[in-house]
Amino acid sequence: MTSQSVLPFLAENLHDPYVFDTHHVEHLIADNLERTLAVESAVQVKVLEIGHKEWVFKSAVDLDMHLQKSRFQGTRIILIPQRYSWDRLMISENALRCLMKRLCIFPAFLDVLCAFGKSVGPTSDSLGGCFSWQTDSRLEICYLMKTVEKHGRVDSDEPWSVRQLGVYHQRDSASGTDTMILLNPTVSLQQRLRDAQLRTGVLPTWKSIHKLALSHSTWQWRWYLSFWESKLVELVSKAHVSRVQAHVDTSPVLNIEYDDFQDIQLIQDRLNAATYMLGLNITICQSVKSASLDIDNAELFLEELRLQSSRVDHLLERAKSSSSLMQHIISVRGLHSLRISSENSNEMARLADLDSKSMVQLAIKSQKDASTLKKITWLTSIYLPASFVSQFLSMGYLTVKSKKGTATLIFASELWIFAVLTVILLLLTFCGWLCLDLPKEKRWWRTQAHRTQTVDQKV
Repeated sequence: MTSQSVLPFLAENLHDPYVFDTHHVEHLIADNLERTLAVESAVQVKVLEIGHKEWVFKSAVDLDMHLQKSRFQGTRIILIPQRYSWDRLMISENALRCLMKRLCIFPAFLDVLCAFGKSVGPTSDSLGGCFSWQTDSRLEICYLMKTVEKHGRVDSDEPWSVRQLGVYHQRDSASGTDTMILLNPTVSLQQRLRDAQLRTGVLPTWKSIHKLALSHSTWQWRWYLSFWESKLVELVSKAHVSRVQAHVDTSPVLNIEYDDFQDIQLIQDRLNAATYMLGLNITICQSVKSASLDIDNAELFLEELRLQSSRVDHLLERAKSSSSLMQHIISVRGLHSLRISSENSNEMARLADLDSKSMVQLAIKSQKDASTLKKITWLTSIYLPASFVSQFLSMGYLTVKSKKGTATLIFASELWIFAVLTVILLLLTFCGWLCLDLPKEKRWWRTQAHRTQTVDQKV
């Protein structure tokens, strides 16, 4: 396969370098090789020669030998599938080089092919387009159609996924051969092809394949938009009956939350993407219709796509108005919450003012009580000296004797014991009062306990 591995992608002197950037082709494949094309062991290319035979090639060598030796005249269909969405196409680099070289495919086909492959970054549904090229004896056209299909995953909230189908058609009037390449023909598309063949009993032609591709990318949009319309109607109804302000009534009501606003933004995003893809499909239908292919019923597909496009525009207008309504509801509820918060703050300030006035009144009453107690204390202190003298004389430490009209004071001998004990107890009382009157952090036993705890922590 060494000779085939170096085959150029484009046939020399066949494609006008002023029209196609042939130098860009090699870099395009090199940049997208790992993402788009499979390894040699995963090649699975199906070739249908209508009315003759079909093959499944699993190597680039076999595919190259078949294309080199084939003298088939008629409609040839080449299917290049994917195992699943956003997987590599099941064709290797060498097999693609053989296909491009033997069939002399124009470079625009690679732009369509590179829209497929593994998703290694942010995906873009905006890729697509239609390219055509015509010479005296050859017509080439390729396009990338967008459609929607149910994926069948039960763990997803969205049952629909965007699918894409790449179509290449080469009409060679000199050899009388029409070659079509289908990139990522889905299971549903292949099933429709088999069913149509059984129902009509007629072998499909290249026109049949074009009609099938256009039809497959047209009719599912109706149900896809119906799904998002049902979601939109739920949110619109919720917005219309939503409670704006809080009431005392506890009956069940609907409230618009920010999650609902996010949901409607998601719907708008899906509808905007559908607008672009429907416009893309309309452009492709018009291009196929005017590309000298004489496709029947192309106008039918155009009318259906235009109808769904106008439907998307209508849904977008409803989504925008509902989004605006939700924003107003959320804003009004926010202002209402601020008003309630302000009222609560004012009420708390009023209660605090009443509390402060009550504290002032209590302080005034306490001051009056303290003044009264002070007066009572001074009044009672008048009797203390007399009471002390009376009690002291009754103890017998001091006696008064009168002799010849002269009063004499006689002190008992144990008076000094009374004086010493009184002084000692008085000192102990003052010391105890001073210790209790000190701040808590300056008391010596608390300081000592704190030092002991600090030493224990360090240890």
